[in-house]
Amino acid sequence: MPAATLRLSAALFVTSLASFLGCSEAPATTHNSAQPDAQTFSDAGLNDASSSPPDADLSPLAAELKADLNYRTASGKTLAADLYLPARTNPVPVVLVIHGGGFANGDKAGKSEEVYAKHLQANGLAAFSINYRVYEDFPSGTSAYPGALHDVKCSIMWIRKHASEYRVDKNHVFVLGGSAGGYFTNMVGTSGNDPSFDPTDCTDGAGESSAVQGAVTYFGPSDWNALFTDPQRLAPNDAGVPQNGEKKFIGLSTACTNPSDISGICTTASPTAHADSKDPPFFISHSDDDPVVPVSQGRLMKETLASKNVSVTYVEVHGKAHGWHARFDDAEIAAVRDQVTAWIKDLSAK
Repeated sequence: MPAATLRLSAALFVTSLASFLGCSEAPATTHNSAQPDAQTFSDAGLNDASSSPPDADLSPLAAELKADLNYRTASGKTLAADLYLPARTNPVPVVLVIHGGGFANGDKAGKSEEVYAKHLQANGLAAFSINYRVYEDFPSGTSAYPGALHDVKCSIMWIRKHASEYRVDKNHVFVLGGSAGGYFTNMVGTSGNDPSFDPTDCTDGAGESSAVQGAVTYFGPSDWNALFTDPQRLAPNDAGVPQNGEKKFIGLSTACTNPSDISGICTTASPTAHADSKDPPFFISHSDDDPVVPVSQGRLMKETLASKNVSVTYVEVHGKAHGWHARFDDAEIAAVRDQVTAWIKDLSAK
């Protein structure tokens, strides 16, 4: 399927899906690509009308926040999520919001996460903002991968199991995150049809699918080997580069320099290595001036998905640094955010 590119403003730089890294820009176009049938990018049995009981009392429900819902205990740590529910009568789509923080910190109630979750809630979508384990939550010298990814997947399974209770639509579950959170959205989107990635210890959600119907990635890592060698990236010792957190996340003392690591964890933990034609639609947005996760990571993810005939919308903004997706003082950013919301709603209507 062709990829959709969107021109949101004069400052917006949109690259062609037919071009590769470093190739010349083709004229920007605005069109809607056909979306794959739901069964091609989600596990069989999701579309089962079980979001609410057949005879449920569908009286209107007010908007509300369900804070600190415990969805998993792992490594002796209780992991919680905040569920932002809009006013609703029928079950509504739910968007998993995954915080950033260089795999070292961050929180479900961080300012960016709260602002974005409230934006989704105000637009009629449920937002499920989660905590997951960071590398310091794992024993010294061990990798946080895939354990932290399992946390994210367990949260998807949990919200599906409890869909009727909160009147959300288990058939329309999306993931959204920036930076480290963007990495997890990339991984969830490309691994949903591979059972080897599914955790086996999600007791409160066992039997539910961890596949999603769409993935929204803001400036997220997509390929570890390429990231650690990107010349656009700030030097490892420069302020703001979370390279130590990234290395610890995948359990390395060096940044993908050993041949065994290059072909091993640096590949197997990379979302680009798992993309296939069954992946759900993606919406990717990146800035051409990001020194932490360079724009080449977003472009590479876009090109990889397009080569697998996955529907991908790619929007490149100009002159933003890193961590900009929840800002409300920039018209260009607001336009991207509004496009994401419309994209989710459009997919949910199919």
